[in-house]
Amino acid sequence: MNRNFIKNALRLALPIALQQLLVSCAQLVDTAMVTKLGNVVVSSVGVSSRWIFLMNLFYFGISSGSAALIAQFWGAKEKKNIQKSYGVALIFGTVVAVVFSFAMFLFPQYLIRVFTGEQEVIDTSVQYMKIVAFMGIFSSFNQITCTALRATERVNPPLFTSFASVVMNTVLNYILINGKLGFPALGIRGAALATLTSTAFQSLLLFIVLRTSKDIFNGKIREFFKITSSFVRRFSVVCLPVIFNEVAWAIGTNIYVMVFARQGSEAYAGYTIFSSIEQIAFVFFVGVCHACSIMTGKTIGEGDSTGAYKLAKKFVIMTPIIGLITGMVFIVIRNPVLSLLDIETQAAFDLASKLVLLYCLWLPIRNIPYTLIVGTFRAGGDTKVGIIYDCISLYLIGVPVVVILGMIVKADFEYLILAMYFCEDIPKSIMSICRFRSKKWIKNLTDK
Repeated sequence: MNRNFIKNALRLALPIALQQLLVSCAQLVDTAMVTKLGNVVVSSVGVSSRWIFLMNLFYFGISSGSAALIAQFWGAKEKKNIQKSYGVALIFGTVVAVVFSFAMFLFPQYLIRVFTGEQEVIDTSVQYMKIVAFMGIFSSFNQITCTALRATERVNPPLFTSFASVVMNTVLNYILINGKLGFPALGIRGAALATLTSTAFQSLLLFIVLRTSKDIFNGKIREFFKITSSFVRRFSVVCLPVIFNEVAWAIGTNIYVMVFARQGSEAYAGYTIFSSIEQIAFVFFVGVCHACSIMTGKTIGEGDSTGAYKLAKKFVIMTPIIGLITGMVFIVIRNPVLSLLDIETQAAFDLASKLVLLYCLWLPIRNIPYTLIVGTFRAGGDTKVGIIYDCISLYLIGVPVVVILGMIVKADFEYLILAMYFCEDIPKSIMSICRFRSKKWIKNLTDK
C-alpha cells in the first residue's frame, strides 16, 4: 500500500468514521441515560429502535444506491446527472418516510407486538414510538444528503452537522429525561423528544450548508427534480436492488431480534446495551467501507477498471487487520465502559460483557462481506449480488438455526449470537471473495 493511497483513504475514511462514531456515541448516551429507568425502559427503547433501524435501512439502501451513481458521475464529471441522482433519491426517501411515519404513529402497539409479548414493554414502547414517528422525513433528508456529499468527496459537512446534532441530543436527553432547568421529568418520552429535535436540527444545518456552498448541490431546486422517466429507470436499476437487499437483510436481522427479545427483558436489556458498544466498534469499518466506495466508484467513472480493482483489493486487505486491532482494544476496555452505565442488574451487565467479548473475537471476519458488498460491489454497479448472498446466508442458514436454538432448544443467549455469526458470515465471506476475484462486479454506469 503506497503512501498516496493511505493518505487519500484516511482523508475520506477518518471524517466518515468520526461522524459514525458521533452517531454511535449518541446511541450509547441514550442507552446510558435510560438505563437508570430500569430494564423495561431499556428493552422498550431497544424494541422501538428496531423499526427505526428498519426505516433507516430503507434510507441507507436509497442513499447507497444513489452514491454508486453519484461517485461514478463524479469521476466522469457529469454535474447534471449528479443533481438528478440526488433529486430522485430525495423523492424515494420521502415516500418511505411518509409510510413509516404514519405506521409508527397510528399503529405503534401492533408494530411492537412483532418483537415482544410483554405488555409492560409494549405500553412503554408506544410512548416512545408515537413521538419518534415524526423524525422520518428528517432522517431521510439527513442520510441521503450526507451520503451524496461524501460521494463527491465532501466529507466534512456531514461530520460537523452530526457533531452539532449529537451535542443537542445529549443536552436535551439530560434536561428532558431527568427534568432539569425547570422542565418536567419526561422519562422515555424525553428521550424521544430529544432524538426528534436533534434530528430536525441536523436537517436545518445541512440545508444551510447546501444553500450557501459553491458546488454541485447549490443549484436551482428545480434542476434537481428535472427528471425524465428514462433517468428514473436508470436510477431504479441500480438503486432498487440495493433497497431490496437492505430490506431482505433487515427482515432477517429482525427475525433474529424477535428471537432475542423473547428470551426475557433482562437478557434483551443486556443485548441492547451490547448493541450500543457494538456500534462504536463498527464505526471504523463504516469509514473504510465508504472510502472504498468513493474511491473505487470515482475510478471506474474515470474509465480505469484495473485501477479500481487494485484500489478495492487494498481495502479488502485492510478490513481484517482493522478488525484485529479494534477487537483487541475493545476486549480490554469493555468492562470499564460498561461500568460507566447504570445497569439495573448484574445479569444484564455480565451478558453485555460476554457478548462484547464474542463480537471482538469474531471481528476480523465479521466485516469482510460488508466491505465487499457495500463498499466494493455497489461502487462497481454490481448491486444485485448482495440479495443472493444475504438470502443464502440469512434465510437458508442463519435464521433457521437461530430460531431452532432460541425457540425450541432454549439455548443460552450467547450461543444464539455465536450461531448468527458463524452461519451468516462464513458462507457470505466465501461467496463475496470469489465474486471479487472474478472482477464481474466492475460495471461503468456512466456508459449509457
